[in-house]
Amino acid sequence: MYESGRNNFAQGAEFMRFSPITNEKLSDKIVKAIMDKIKDGTLKPGEKLPNEIELAEEFSVSRGILREALIILQARNFIYRKPKDGTFVNPEVMNLLNNSKGITLKEATYEDLIEMRECIEQKVVEKIIDTASDEEIAELYDLLSVTEEKAGPRSIDYYFHYRLAELSHNVMFVNFINTYYDVIDELTSQTTKKESRREEIYQEHLAIVAALVKRDKKRAKEAVINHLNIVLQNAKSFYDK
Repeated sequence: MYESGRNNFAQGAEFMRFSPITNEKLSDKIVKAIMDKIKDGTLKPGEKLPNEIELAEEFSVSRGILREALIILQARNFIYRKPKDGTFVNPEVMNLLNNSKGITLKEATYEDLIEMRECIEQKVVEKIIDTASDEEIAELYDLLSVTEEKAGPRSIDYYFHYRLAELSHNVMFVNFINTYYDVIDELTSQTTKKESRREEIYQEHLAIVAALVKRDKKRAKEAVINHLNIVLQNAKSFYDK
């Protein structure tokens, strides 16, 4: 089946081929190139995209740059991933293109997502300090002690930030965290593989909880900003591979 898919892709290479990307903003250029193929019907709703290696070769870019472009497209809901099966064009992509309400992250980059998280999570810690009980905040220490093995399919980072969003009692904050981690699930799993990074995340989360316990809004916000800045730097390192 895999070979058949490759052959089909090869047979349509004359009209399917992407031009190499050579100037700045590589991921944005890849996004535009793929979207052009969707808009002109070359890539059809529900169609499977070539794998990362093939696409990276087509565009003459690194797989890291390609992954960034795919994350942007997934954030905009134009494509979706099936674990162990590949990446597909959203069957409803044409409806999304014709409905501006469906493109909530139209120009989103990973930096945009982190910036949005920074704004939201600073408000989250404010609300926790204002409304959460001492017991609810203290329970966050228990969450910090959970290992990746016990966490299940999601990362510890997800569960920690999801719980913070829950404690804010704002359903939109909770929905954003869910959507964010759905979009960057692969990136999260790759950037938290190293034991050293998991220890850093533990310390970063610990600083946030310590500030919440003291109900120190300034320190809590600073801890959130520091954590997310490090997350962004790790993501950039991942893309540059």
